[in-house]
Amino acid sequence: MSTAPLRVLIVDDTALYRKILADAASQVPGLEVAAAVASGPIALNRLATDPVDLVLLDVFMPEMNGPEVLERIRRDYPKIAVVMISGATGADAAITINALANGALDFIPKPQTASFTDGMARLRSQLAHVVRLVQIRRIGTTPSSSNPSSSLPAPGSKLPAPNSPPPAPGSTAPRSARPPLNLDILLIGVSTGGPKTLQELLPRLPADFRLPIVLVQHMPPLFTRTLAEQLDKVCALRVKEAAEGDLVRPGQILIAPGGRHLEIFRQPEGALATRLTDAPPVNSCRPAVDVLFQSAARCGLRGALSLILTGMGEDGANGVAALKTALPTWSIAQDEATCVIYGMPAAVVRRDLADEILPLPAIAPRLIELARTRF
Repeated sequence: MSTAPLRVLIVDDTALYRKILADAASQVPGLEVAAAVASGPIALNRLATDPVDLVLLDVFMPEMNGPEVLERIRRDYPKIAVVMISGATGADAAITINALANGALDFIPKPQTASFTDGMARLRSQLAHVVRLVQIRRIGTTPSSSNPSSSLPAPGSKLPAPNSPPPAPGSTAPRSARPPLNLDILLIGVSTGGPKTLQELLPRLPADFRLPIVLVQHMPPLFTRTLAEQLDKVCALRVKEAAEGDLVRPGQILIAPGGRHLEIFRQPEGALATRLTDAPPVNSCRPAVDVLFQSAARCGLRGALSLILTGMGEDGANGVAALKTALPTWSIAQDEATCVIYGMPAAVVRRDLADEILPLPAIAPRLIELARTRF
């Protein structure tokens, strides 16, 4: 991975936030502040003569708002990564989700804590995460990947049973050659690149899709609710942010609320329902994919369908392993070529837990096909 610092352009109409962002970025290893400007037109003029690696872009600005500037950058400078800087209002969240669906790499909420010191520490941590995202996207896989992408099976292929290397801790015996006949649920885990991926995938599922769907998208509070509301407008299935005690049933998609873990459990009368917890983060995430999947493994299901989509890190791999240990499970991982960040799916593949590796356009048809298998 290159050690050259990423040159960053900060775009925010508020002088205070420009200073805060510039001060925080200057303290993050791997970042070099090229400039901090007050408007979209100034930013675009500067990019024409001084391209950078990364733009930190405010959502609301005069003359041109963030999404308008994003559209120009994606058109004219597609190699520049753009991260939105968002407030914590409903309007900010809605615009930010749309920006993520239209090519922004990620977003950072503006500091909301009463402590300036705590807010700066959190901002530096978020910027360090952005540095890793940009670096990982450049090399195509996560730095911790022990297998080069050229050694992975071709997209859509059936993975072979493990041969010489022993399975990683938590992985299972060689999988069946065919999916379980009695699938009871579809579980999805996704992170960076998720809003765009979900908006391409979920609207392709029909209203009669027979499996209940529960998913974790790594996001802070408020943003998951906005994501659910926006997906609900374009999906045949009902989409909602999960609440305590929601029934898990066909016809709807439940999204874990930001800031809380989502579990499912079997009620005494047999129905599946949701439980929200404030347990510590897992894999530095709350909600965590592993928490949801591991709870499903305890529910006495006949069979499960798991899907791990784009995202950084390894959240979800332990959960898939738990499912495969507890019950018949068919595991799908998104392929590297169609991921924004090939981290979470790569972790599943490296542990030999994926039954299929599919490009994003092929996933919805395959889910529909698998959901129709029933005995």
